[in-house]
Amino acid sequence: QALLAASAAAVTAMAKESVPRTELSHPCSRSISRHVRKALEKEVLKPAAKAGITSWPTHCPLDPARDLYGSQEKNKTRKRGSTTQWSCSYCNKVFKSEHYLDLHMERKHMSEAPISPVCLADYCEIFDVCHGELKYRKAPKRNPNDNSFEIPACSNETMLRERRRCEESLSKCLPLSKDNSRQLHAKLSRHFCQMMDCRIRAEQHREAHSEMMPVIVVLILIILMGFVFFSMTVCCVDYSDDLLNFLVESKLISDGTKKKVTAARETTRKQVGLDRTKCI
Repeated sequence: QALLAASAAAVTAMAKESVPRTELSHPCSRSISRHVRKALEKEVLKPAAKAGITSWPTHCPLDPARDLYGSQEKNKTRKRGSTTQWSCSYCNKVFKSEHYLDLHMERKHMSEAPISPVCLADYCEIFDVCHGELKYRKAPKRNPNDNSFEIPACSNETMLRERRRCEESLSKCLPLSKDNSRQLHAKLSRHFCQMMDCRIRAEQHREAHSEMMPVIVVLILIILMGFVFFSMTVCCVDYSDDLLNFLVESKLISDGTKKKVTAARETTRKQVGLDRTKCI
C-alpha cells in the first residue's frame, strides 16, 4: 500500500508539472507595456518635470494617469526575502510569481483602470522596445555570407505609421503653443519620431551591439590575467599550499581539485627545473 501511495503521489506531481500555465488574455501586453513605461519615464516624464511641466493636456496619450496598467503596477509588491513571491496591495493575496499576480489583476482588478485608458504597448515601436530593451537583447547573428550582422526585420510602412503616431502624441502632449513644452517637443521629435526609418534603426542596432564589444573584451582580459596570476602563484610561491587550503576551507574548490592542482604544480616545477628553495 505504501508503494502504491508513493506511486500515486509521483504521478500526481508529474501531472501538475505537465499542466501548462494559464496565459494572460487581455490584448494589451503587460510585459511590453512595462518596457514602454520604463522608457517613457526616462525619456519623457523626467525631462518634462525638469522643464516645469506638471500637468498634461486632456487627450495626451502619454499622461501616466491614462496608463491602462499604471495603477495595478503600483499595487504590486515583491515579498521581502523572496525572489519569486509577489503580493497584491488591493487585497493582500500572495502569489508564487509575478505572472500569476498579473492574472489575478486581470481577473479581479481591471476596474482599477482609468476611464479612458491607453495601452502603452501600442507605443513600443517608438521607443524600440517591442522585443525588449535593446541593451538586454541577444546580439544579432552574423550573416555567414558576408560576415555582417543580421538586423531584425523592419517594415518602412510600419515605421511611417508609427512616426505619425509619434508626432501626433507629441502634438497632443507637448503643444508648440506653450513655451515650456516647445523645446522638449522639438528634442523628442528629433530623437524619436525623425529616427523612425528602417535604415536608421538598423544602424542604431549595430552601434548598440558594437558598444558592448569593448566591455566584453576587457572582461575577458581581466579573467585571463587573473587566471595567469593565480597559476603563477600556485606554481611558484612557497605558500601556495596555504592558498589552496584556504580555498578548500572556503568551499571554493574541492579536495579533488586541490589534489589535481598540486599534482599539476609539481609536474610543472619538474619540467622547468624550478627548485622550491629558489621560488619567488
